[in-house]
Amino acid sequence: MVNNIAQQELAFIKKVMADSRQILIDDGKSLIFWGILVSFGLIVTYLSIAGKWHVTPGWFWPALIAFGWVYTIVTEIRREKKRSVKTFAGKIMGVLWFSIGVSATIFGFVGTISGAYHEVVISPAISILLGIGYLVSGLLYGKTWFALLSIGWWTGAIVMFLLLNLETLLIMVGMMVVLQTIPGIILYKEFKKEILNSK
Repeated sequence: MVNNIAQQELAFIKKVMADSRQILIDDGKSLIFWGILVSFGLIVTYLSIAGKWHVTPGWFWPALIAFGWVYTIVTEIRREKKRSVKTFAGKIMGVLWFSIGVSATIFGFVGTISGAYHEVVISPAISILLGIGYLVSGLLYGKTWFALLSIGWWTGAIVMFLLLNLETLLIMVGMMVVLQTIPGIILYKEFKKEILNSK
């Protein structure tokens, strides 16, 4: 009886991991998009605060993140219409990253507007959230290297919390490129090739 239950649970886990392979290409694209978008926002913010380029942060970040959300929602709706099969792994991944996105948005705007904390805390806090997303996603993908990226996010968060200065914006840009945009490109290329080979 116990062995039978264990086999059923193992079969379920394997199915979830197999299903997750079908949604990797979409997630790769999302990682690339948000990596570039947020990096752009951080660079503009850094230049603005450093006095090299004037941008009013009051409208810049809300407009940038609103654009990101609209683009993501519209793109996801289109992808859902094209998907012939909706997998449980896809639902888990969607809920995971949606939750992280909402949490990061709330942390980025509500906390600073209320004065609960300084804006410099945003980057390390969001890095912690991303670390969770990468660890869980890596396990679902069955890709150890992807899960290990969480260590980079959490290490970066610790460094930024210890520094708490303007340069943390540039550190976050580097992390968005190395830990998000490049892995997104790798995932996209890898699974695009796999799909082509399977045809």
